[in-house]
Amino acid sequence: MDSGNMSESIDSKAYINLTPALKKREETLECNHVIDASSYIRVANFTTAPRLPAEMWLKILSNLRHGDLLQVNLVCKDWYQLTRAPELRRKSKLVITTRNLKDISDLMEHIDLKYESVEIGDELNVFSNAEHELLLKIFKYLGSDIVQQKLYRVSTISRLNNLLPKIEELDLSESWSDKIVKVDLKKFSKLKSLLMPTYVREHIKSELVSSVIQMSRIRLEKLTVKVGPGIGFFPVDCLNMLETHVSSLRWLKLEFFWLKVDLTLQRKLQETFKKFTQLEVLDLTDIYNKEPISIILENLSKENRLKTIVLVFAGDGDDLLELIIKKWSDSLECLDLRGLGVGENSVKQLNFMSGKLRRLKLNAYGLKPQSLLHSIAPKINKTLTELKLFGSHPVGELFCVLAHRVPNLTTLDLKGLISTITDEEMGNIFQNLIHLRHLCLEPCVSEKDIEYLCSKPNISNLKRLQTLYSCFCPIKVLVILNLDFKFRELTKMELIACKRFRKLSISRLVDINIYFPALEELRSGDLDFSGNKIQEMRKSFPRLRRIYVQGEGEIYRYPFQYRHEQGKCNKIL
Repeated sequence: MDSGNMSESIDSKAYINLTPALKKREETLECNHVIDASSYIRVANFTTAPRLPAEMWLKILSNLRHGDLLQVNLVCKDWYQLTRAPELRRKSKLVITTRNLKDISDLMEHIDLKYESVEIGDELNVFSNAEHELLLKIFKYLGSDIVQQKLYRVSTISRLNNLLPKIEELDLSESWSDKIVKVDLKKFSKLKSLLMPTYVREHIKSELVSSVIQMSRIRLEKLTVKVGPGIGFFPVDCLNMLETHVSSLRWLKLEFFWLKVDLTLQRKLQETFKKFTQLEVLDLTDIYNKEPISIILENLSKENRLKTIVLVFAGDGDDLLELIIKKWSDSLECLDLRGLGVGENSVKQLNFMSGKLRRLKLNAYGLKPQSLLHSIAPKINKTLTELKLFGSHPVGELFCVLAHRVPNLTTLDLKGLISTITDEEMGNIFQNLIHLRHLCLEPCVSEKDIEYLCSKPNISNLKRLQTLYSCFCPIKVLVILNLDFKFRELTKMELIACKRFRKLSISRLVDINIYFPALEELRSGDLDFSGNKIQEMRKSFPRLRRIYVQGEGEIYRYPFQYRHEQGKCNKIL
């Protein structure tokens, strides 16, 4: 499982598939003979819940995920109206594909569809002319509410230019140019965020750059772009584009590819980045050459109150880290050095930031265990809430000390280690880091009997856990100890093989269902879903919507049907 995805909040996607059964349920919502949910709610013991104002119900429902809201809106007409509130609609994304295009068009005639976030998922299938007409029909209906839009084909922009008056975020990061079209972004007058594409033709790149430069009345706040010959945009074009928005940009991501910095480009980089004043997030990547990154950091003024810095390149980064700490130690809250080689010379700099950073992602391959501990927590560090380590980690007693010194961690990610996790280290995590919401661990390597792990503090101490990536051992301990315990907030889990449990079975997963009543997404390797095992899993985990099986095809499940497609991850919805 992608640990980044596990530890970060991700909007759910609404896949529309209108079946006769669903149509019937939608028609039921229009019926006048419905329960007034704002007056009373029937509960398990047949008593009634007190009447609550709509504002209170909205606050309660705002804690639910998209899938749960779909169920809530079928309770009664009043709750259906509640789920249409703007603050709840923002939790959902409508994904339009060739498979559901007609269904969405039909559905618009039955209910009042409104979405603020829409994705046109046509990266694999090309819309025909007739389908494009349906797409235009849908956007004429939905367009006035859309704030976030993701596209996979640049040509779609020209079709939607006049239909998105409120668009603030446009994601073209995965789009490609399928035909020669004119691109004009100036009509998106409220645009604040733009993620530029990579694999598009040169004339499309040129038009996009020209369009962004000509946004005289628009000031972007967020921009991501790849820079370099062939793959990315031409460097000078990019810098001209950036120069137009230097006074407004707060979030900037630049990825450099094979960029040779001659004297002209050096001067242009210096001139451009001296003009920035509002940057808060800076993400710089160059896996071949750190020169452009150095120039940017040297010329960016302290006036930019940088809160988050992400650096990725191959090579020694001690000098860059020293520069960062010198200029932005007062404002910096999040530091991502996963792609940066840091050595013993960086210990002093990281030590200085201990107690100031909320999030730290560190490639610790070049650090000794004692130095690593001293970098993260030379003493009790109550500020740090997220820690991701790659390469190595403090081992043995040093790890115990680390766990004790960072008591407020809500995210711990040790997934990228070349070192291993022991039973003692797992016990230290479960004993000291009781506020964890997201935990990613490499598989344990213990050759001792599982009973030995049972003698250590166990994972039931992590009562607020929401995502888990680990081997089966911590969960098996719960079974052996027969603990009366439930992870009521855990929705995502990935189980990996270790020496004790080399392979999982459906029956073994079914046996642990009592501990995971809220599980929605499960990943594991080599599970056999032949026969009725898919139904068995659904029965055991009633909220389960997705299953990913490594190395297999895709199982996609909508109510009462599923499809298998080779070459994709497994999904149950």
